[in-house]
Amino acid sequence: MAIRNYLFFVFLVNFCIFGELECQEATEKVLCEEGYCLRQIQAGACAATSPNCRFNNATGVALPSPTTCNCCDFCMPFIAENSPCSLGGPGEGTTIGRCADGLTCIDGMCQRMPASLSECHKRQDEFDQRQLDGEGGWLEERPACDGKGRFAPYVCVPTQTCFCQDEDGQRLFGEVLHSSRVTPQTMPCECSRRLHRLKASIDPGVRFPVDGPRCTADGNFYPVQCVGQICHCANKLTGVLEGKSVNVTEDKVSDLPCYDKDLDLFAAYNFDNFSSPCLEEKREKVALLQASIDQGYTVDYYNDVSDCHPDGTYGRVVVNNGTKICLDEWGKQIGHYQALPNTPEYDNMNCNCAVTSSIMAASLEQPVCCSNGNFRAVQCRRGRCRCVDQHGRQTETETYDVASLSCATEGWETC
Repeated sequence: MAIRNYLFFVFLVNFCIFGELECQEATEKVLCEEGYCLRQIQAGACAATSPNCRFNNATGVALPSPTTCNCCDFCMPFIAENSPCSLGGPGEGTTIGRCADGLTCIDGMCQRMPASLSECHKRQDEFDQRQLDGEGGWLEERPACDGKGRFAPYVCVPTQTCFCQDEDGQRLFGEVLHSSRVTPQTMPCECSRRLHRLKASIDPGVRFPVDGPRCTADGNFYPVQCVGQICHCANKLTGVLEGKSVNVTEDKVSDLPCYDKDLDLFAAYNFDNFSSPCLEEKREKVALLQASIDQGYTVDYYNDVSDCHPDGTYGRVVVNNGTKICLDEWGKQIGHYQALPNTPEYDNMNCNCAVTSSIMAASLEQPVCCSNGNFRAVQCRRGRCRCVDQHGRQTETETYDVASLSCATEGWETC
């Protein structure tokens, strides 16, 4: 009821601003209190709702009713593919409902979004065609799209890992072992996605680094989120602040019931402000930069240090005494993967394979990495070999004849 009253209040305020009546006059004529809706319902003023929302909103979406005070229940049904729809306008009639997820109204009919409108659907069409032509691989997965034709929150490489991606299909922070437990409900990657949107919305010329939510290794929210000196418990999937909070100048973050020491990568450092070495270094650079501005000159200290990863670490690729190395989430070097300056291996180093192998440490079938921790272009499994991209995803049909692969160029064995 509180939500319904609030929605009507928003409508009322807009009416007061843009309508002909003054606010005071309007608010005196309409009062949305519980008794009003109760009388409306008892009087049978509510029409029967569509059955489409009765099964987990599978074929419809529950909304506040478009009636006074939003008293009645309302379900807007989804229109199925190849069924009539309308975009509205003079002479076009009205349609109660909207096209289902992944569909759009074209020429008066609900149709699948064309590839020209959705890069994700374009990739699906390409995948389907390759499968029909017998060119698909056994470790390839069909791209998953959301209801608006954008890429799903994560993508999986069968037998290896799943990693987060943005709505355009670009890889983001967050990677876990591939298993049946990885679902859109358990790994929405909203922390990584929200931080990515936040940074993308800020002018790249901004002098100060962007602070955002703390994420866990799977791209979800860390259960403790801090704003200034106040740390709150937060929902791991949505990031919504909930429950108790503490002021870190007076209490410890570990006093929060949601604090999990096993998730705290920096518990051993005993930071009173729930920080990390990387975050502290970044704050020091910001302080130096601000001091230079206050004193009338500007030194771009921030460019001397890389931004921190969403989990507060320096990242998975770091420079150590001039040499790049691969690190795991705990800041430990992975294997002996490294690259020397002024080499192609140094410039192209991403450590994707090294990190994936670290996550798959208990597996007997791990990918083969180059000396710099990148994926080797040719990967073999159980006698058959395949080409993969920089993320380890198969790109063409596997074969017993390695030489026939397009990626088996000279020197591929040692990459």
